[in-house]
Amino acid sequence: MKLRHDMGAATLSMAALFACTATATAAPINYGDFTGTTVMYLDVTEDSGTDTPPLFGAPTVSGDSLDFNPVSFNSFSSGAAGTDITDGTLTLMLRSLPGNFIDTVEFDEAGDFTLTGLAGNAFASVTATFFLDIEEVDGVAINPVNIATAMVFTPSGGDWSLAADGPGPLVNGQWSGFVMVDITQALIDNNIPFVVGATKVSVTFDNTLSTLSEEGTSAFIAKKDVGGIGITVTPEPATLGLLALGSLAMMGRRRA
Repeated sequence: MKLRHDMGAATLSMAALFACTATATAAPINYGDFTGTTVMYLDVTEDSGTDTPPLFGAPTVSGDSLDFNPVSFNSFSSGAAGTDITDGTLTLMLRSLPGNFIDTVEFDEAGDFTLTGLAGNAFASVTATFFLDIEEVDGVAINPVNIATAMVFTPSGGDWSLAADGPGPLVNGQWSGFVMVDITQALIDNNIPFVVGATKVSVTFDNTLSTLSEEGTSAFIAKKDVGGIGITVTPEPATLGLLALGSLAMMGRRRA
């Protein structure tokens, strides 16, 4: 338990250092718009307060998922008082195509870590927070409904150390994270009336990799694959209902 507490303290120390020293190092990269089967990803943009983008890299769209395969999103520390933080942010707008609405949004990612050392301790961690604003319902703008959540990581909750996850001198492994946001339930919870559901949602995704090393140790963590910002979109039931009512009305007129 104490070792995990130390890992938390180390994470807090790195976060404090980041807050004091992080500055934008380059202009954001706007990758543009992408069209999926039932949803559009608009103004997909990445930025970083610690490193020069790109970190996530240019995305590709498959079905209703936007996929990233980063090659330079990592953190590395070596030796006494070694600390490194890599922070990347994605922003985008989700807009459903006609006849559809945004029901749930899923985020997942994966990577690996390596800790080495014959003496002392080394740490690595990953965090990801999400801020979503439901901005439009049934095609009509509303006062935004704000949603904040965080990704859940396995194993070890996204924190690793030589002392806790060893024994050393080498500890390595793979990690993954996942979170699902129920957009329709958020409308219900906030008493927002709707016929079909949300049609426009903005997303901000902040991802941080952190490492800390002591004398004689090193720590490395990398994001290998953001498995997609997966969007689950459900066909608009009101359209089917209106078609059914129209057919019944036509049948009634024919009988008359």
